[in-house]
Amino acid sequence: MIHAVCSHGYGKCSEVKPEKQMEKILFAVDELTGLIWAAAKMRPSKSTKDMEVSSLKKKFKDKKFAAGCSRETIQEGAEKLEWSIEELFEKTILAMRESEDNIEEEMKYIIKN
Repeated sequence: MIHAVCSHGYGKCSEVKPEKQMEKILFAVDELTGLIWAAAKMRPSKSTKDMEVSSLKKKFKDKKFAAGCSRETIQEGAEKLEWSIEELFEKTILAMRESEDNIEEEMKYIIKN
């Protein structure tokens, strides 16, 4: 776990290389989840539930959109996993969809308390 946490910042704030599959996934999706969430908030639904890979690809190509999300790191992450960028986008969107309701409930609880 410690190695995974340290390796997700590889090349930016850490020299620990992601080696195991979980580490590579964490490295790849750290920046990508920020991009996806920013894109979701721009949608009428404000959700990942109706987001398509094609929509995300357009946002990914627009360097001004969510400029703080490193496209190079996302691309490097896909390469480390030996996945296409589309495959990485699809798997990450699906994972975020699955957890979106739980995160919303937790946020409501935190705000309420």
